[in-house]
Amino acid sequence: MSAAQQQPHQRRGPWTGVRVLDLTGLSGAYGTRVWAALGADVICVEPPEGNPIRRMPPLAPGHSGPEASLWWAYYGATKRSVVLDLSSDDDIAALVELIGSADVVLDDAPPASQETYPWLTDRAQGALGVAGMVEKFPHLTWVSITSFGMTGPRRDWRSSNLIGWASCGLASTVGFPHGPPLTPAGEIGVLMHGASLHALIGSMLSLRARNQAVAAGAPALGQTIDLSLQEVGLWLSPETGVPIYLDDQVPRPRAGNRRPVTSPMGMYPASDGYVAIIAIQPTHWNAVAQWVHELTGNEGILDEIFVDIVVRREALEAVDAWVEELTTQFTKQELFVEGQRRRIPITPVNTVGDLRHDPHLEAVGWWRTEEHPVLGTYTVPGSPFTTDGDWWAWQRAPMLGEHTDEVRGELT
Repeated sequence: MSAAQQQPHQRRGPWTGVRVLDLTGLSGAYGTRVWAALGADVICVEPPEGNPIRRMPPLAPGHSGPEASLWWAYYGATKRSVVLDLSSDDDIAALVELIGSADVVLDDAPPASQETYPWLTDRAQGALGVAGMVEKFPHLTWVSITSFGMTGPRRDWRSSNLIGWASCGLASTVGFPHGPPLTPAGEIGVLMHGASLHALIGSMLSLRARNQAVAAGAPALGQTIDLSLQEVGLWLSPETGVPIYLDDQVPRPRAGNRRPVTSPMGMYPASDGYVAIIAIQPTHWNAVAQWVHELTGNEGILDEIFVDIVVRREALEAVDAWVEELTTQFTKQELFVEGQRRRIPITPVNTVGDLRHDPHLEAVGWWRTEEHPVLGTYTVPGSPFTTDGDWWAWQRAPMLGEHTDEVRGELT
């Protein structure tokens, strides 16, 4: 039996034997996918209509319904799917029992809902909410991922990845000097993925602390972990100007696809796209200058004064124009190969199509092929890291409710 076909108790990995309950949508999906890949039994609890990710386009061509979303095909991988209807007393009881069997629960419901879940009840205690559930099951780590955190005056504000991007200040730093703020293109959800990774780190550390306590003879106590999208964005943004702003209180203008530190530093047009170049060190600049001189006959660029990055910053427009005379005459792949030969830090700005056929990724076997009973055969990205041990588990995304009977049978 392959690793992709193994049941949770048969998997290998550092977190084998740990159960993680995923009550989230996109905000926890990547983190729980990593949990599952590293051996944990991740159970995605879904309503009868399915997790919201199942309805997110793009959909596989020619398909519709809960298995068609390519987002779900990726983020649902290696998890188990359990459908529970929380208007049913039996399903509510099953959820509470399932929570009690878990080591970690990830939840992205609004704070007020998490505090007073009407379906998390106890005959003696009434509505429990997060605090009550952790008290009822003291071994449990409960991770709350919300827009502005579980406390504070904005905790009940509605939000999204886009609003989080704006509220933490990241959006104000992205864009061109005389244009509006920009966010990443498409349905990327960068901030939510960042939050889910921090949820992963926090919950792993909580389990480590719990296990250390047990080893020392102390009670096995879990924790509540509170993640705010806004605060995660602020934590992730040291290169966007926040520390500099806090130092001198001067807002930094948006810089577009170049960096006003020196030149060349940023994105430059090739004949078929763009390349990224950074030449801060004198050896890098000298190599760029020599290349431009060889191609264009420019003598001025060889003047030793331009070795100073401050001088190049002051002459930014002129230096950028000289560099573009070089870059526009070659394809991005030609610039990459020759630039690397000359020891210049340069790389293509790759599209998804470029990456799918990238010879390096092909050589290391990064792309994987999956088989799905509805979608058929499709290609997915590989793991973000490799280890000497066979840690990373692979299994196609579950169909809606595929493991409901199996998991409920484990609880009885």
